[in-house]
Amino acid sequence: MFQRAISVIGQGRRLSKIAGLFLSRSFHSFSSLVFSLVVGKLLIVEEHGIYGQFVAQVTVIQAITEAGLQYSLIRYLSRSLHHGNSTEVSSILRASLSLKFYAFLIAFVLIASWATAGFFPILGGPLGLPHSPDHLTILLMVLLSGFGMSIFSFLDAILVAHQKYNQLVYWIPSTGIVRLTLLTLFYFGDSGHLTIQQALFSFLAGPYISVAIFFAIFPASFFERSAPADERFHWIRRLFSYNRWLIAASFFSILSDWMEVLLLGQRADAAFFHAARIPMQGFLILLATMQSVILPRFSVLESASQYAQNFKKIYAYLLPGLLALLPGFWIFAWFLPFWYGEEYVRSISVFWILYPGFLLRLIFAPLGTALLALDRPIIVGIEAGIRMASGILFNSILIPLYGIHGAAWASLISQTPGWIFLLILFYRYFQTGVFPSFQKRKLVE
Repeated sequence: MFQRAISVIGQGRRLSKIAGLFLSRSFHSFSSLVFSLVVGKLLIVEEHGIYGQFVAQVTVIQAITEAGLQYSLIRYLSRSLHHGNSTEVSSILRASLSLKFYAFLIAFVLIASWATAGFFPILGGPLGLPHSPDHLTILLMVLLSGFGMSIFSFLDAILVAHQKYNQLVYWIPSTGIVRLTLLTLFYFGDSGHLTIQQALFSFLAGPYISVAIFFAIFPASFFERSAPADERFHWIRRLFSYNRWLIAASFFSILSDWMEVLLLGQRADAAFFHAARIPMQGFLILLATMQSVILPRFSVLESASQYAQNFKKIYAYLLPGLLALLPGFWIFAWFLPFWYGEEYVRSISVFWILYPGFLLRLIFAPLGTALLALDRPIIVGIEAGIRMASGILFNSILIPLYGIHGAAWASLISQTPGWIFLLILFYRYFQTGVFPSFQKRKLVE
């Protein structure tokens, strides 16, 4: 009886930690949602379009500078901490910081090419910023914002690997709080007026102030520990071998997710499409929490039957939970013109096309997380590449024909080939007990 009571208490504590983490990430994503809503409300339509494209470009830079470390740190660092191998922990951290520096240099070169294209339009640019105010200032903000967000996710992964859920609960919301505070100060300090530069700076500053808060609440002295040079270079090669596919996957996935915003040249169209995407930020609450809870659990599984049992438990809660999100079709359709104004009525029909895609992403998210635990980053990259290639195909056809509605249909349809690919792989896995492999050996030994 006593042991059973202790077990129940232990389960209750674990559930309370999960609930606290869910609420914390919920607040973080909710604050980002509120920030976007307020910025869209206070800016004119054209400036809202600039903000939407800014966020899309920041997300691309974040994907590059993260270097896939937010996933591999949890995968490798959790194991080293579990075995108490402090030397390996130091080596992994030093190697990951080196990779992050190299990734920042790549992002810097990309931003420099954009800046050069601004002075010499004949050169063109991969993602130019036509008609944007303070061209170089916005480009610099894109670089710093993307890098700051990557640092935030890097430190987030470290806390998850340490299973410091209490610190996560208090720290994660800090970025959103800082952004909203700065936005409020700018708005009321400028007599009820907000400029695009003030909005972008508020977005930029949040993660950097959160980094200072991180070192105030978490004793991260292990960052100062040295690591043998041969071990550090070993882990640089090993992390790069693992992360190269995750980097490709992140880059392909980001381009797939934001391709429509980046390709919509007219500022008004970009604003309407970005407004219709606003509910997606709410879904990031569930996606981020699911990954933080599922990945450490999946990392200790060893057989197809164990994965099958865990998938059954997850979908037993996930599928009924989606029913609670169906009223969103009507709630958000009412909210968009109510909040932004009658000119955003065009966003409603776009939202109705996008929303089913948001729901489907929740359904397929556990499969993608399982690929990380199964040490199949190459498959993660292939699946994301399939979605990106499909997005390029459908956007190139539908946007010229149907404008923002074509972009919405392309966003929905282009995800399907990647999801079908995942279903085929896991069907074979559960049938044969051996996961299909595109590489000679597993990366975790």
